[in-house]
Amino acid sequence: MTTVLAAFLVAFVVGALVTYAMTWVAPILGAVDLPDGFRKIHTRPIPYLGGIGVFAGFVTPIIILLACPRWLLLGQALWETNGPLFMVLGGSVVALLMGAWDDVRNLRPGWKLLLQATAACIGMAGNLVIWKLSLPFIGDIELGLWGIPLTLFWFLGCMNAINLLDGMDGLAGGVSLIACITMLVAGQLLGNYVGMLLMAALGGGILGFLVHNFNPARIFLGDSGSNVIGYLIAALALMTSQKSNAAVAILIPVLALGVPITDTCLAIVRRWSQWLPISAPDRQHVHHILLGWGFSQRRVVLIIYAASIVLCAGALLSMVVQRELLLTVFAGLGIMVFVCIRVLGAVRLTDLRRRFSRDWNDRQASNLAYIELEKLTHRLPHLQDLDSIWTTCEPTFERLGVHEARLAMQDGLAQTQSPREWIWSSSMQPQNPLLHQESWKVTLRLDLAGHHPAYLRLAGCIGNSRLAILHRTDVVWRLRDTLAAQVLRVRNTAAAPDSVHGS
Repeated sequence: MTTVLAAFLVAFVVGALVTYAMTWVAPILGAVDLPDGFRKIHTRPIPYLGGIGVFAGFVTPIIILLACPRWLLLGQALWETNGPLFMVLGGSVVALLMGAWDDVRNLRPGWKLLLQATAACIGMAGNLVIWKLSLPFIGDIELGLWGIPLTLFWFLGCMNAINLLDGMDGLAGGVSLIACITMLVAGQLLGNYVGMLLMAALGGGILGFLVHNFNPARIFLGDSGSNVIGYLIAALALMTSQKSNAAVAILIPVLALGVPITDTCLAIVRRWSQWLPISAPDRQHVHHILLGWGFSQRRVVLIIYAASIVLCAGALLSMVVQRELLLTVFAGLGIMVFVCIRVLGAVRLTDLRRRFSRDWNDRQASNLAYIELEKLTHRLPHLQDLDSIWTTCEPTFERLGVHEARLAMQDGLAQTQSPREWIWSSSMQPQNPLLHQESWKVTLRLDLAGHHPAYLRLAGCIGNSRLAILHRTDVVWRLRDTLAAQVLRVRNTAAAPDSVHGS
């Protein structure tokens, strides 16, 4: 226990010193977070790269212990776990460098996800894979190969959860520190002293950073910090569970990170229900909502700390209490999640119902439109004149929600000839519906290769159609290509006898 405490103190001192150094280095490198007047609540430029201080604090006592295995028993224990430990350190370096590069240069989301997955795979190469789950009331569940994607999801989830929570001074770091303390106590209960040591080192590094990050902050974690902390918590939680005498449920670290995980899930559901990209920033995170209620930054942070402590206490209780009390704990946690969804998460159930309903209707309508287009593609090659082709297209127009369709083209090769036009209007709609409703119109060019181009003009009302704009556009493009090919075939066939007669 003395070695664990010493590792914590060393990590704290090193983390605090390196983080202070980063407050001078980060502005030189251009790693500065500028206020945007929207999602970011700070009012002056704040340097990034606080994660370098956290990582330095974490790795320093580990290096000391690995260098002194003869004098310290935990140093010997670390060498015995050198395979997983070195893989974790390698993966954390990838996460740190990726985050630092993003702080300086802004990586694209696709590259960030790829590098996060690379870091996760390095940890998984050290056999940090969730091969089984230990769930209350159920027991052990063997996952087999399904454990690999679940582990990848676990790593990515932890990294991005901490990243999304990092929106206020001291918030992400404090919640991560509480999670580390929880896993440290869990290691004590399970007799896993190596896990305790690693969590103490990470917790000390985070506390050293928090000295400079608590409101008013002088430095931010940045992606370098949120990614490396999320990665290390995910990896060390798996190391703790694998090296314990009893099977540790993944539920323990999930509850320890309950606030950032819940906030992340709420953000994904909220943006999906509002037809926004998952990566789109907003001001509807839990801490933004609490700020909107009039709480100060420090009070909001303390409120979320309290919620994290309650969740962590539930995680520890789940290891030692009887089933009846455990059921009460989970019932209380379920009520807390429901309150977060309804009150703090800015997720409206009506938005979810509308999204599900619209997605279902759009999918059904688009499937019927594609089927009708396939039928049309099969019928048109057997027709020999443009009037028949146009008449055969009418059911497809109806299925597309088109109220009016026009095809204008030159009737012959001579430029002096007047264009010919085919017109179709839906009989199911009132007179001139486009004048009274929101409508869409599109004009598409039919390239007839050697002939004068034709133009297909379609129009319809938005409100009465169940076909989504994106699906409708794809079907319209395919309809245009199909119609152009058949019109060109008929024109070439009609021109062939004239050319033979002229020769």
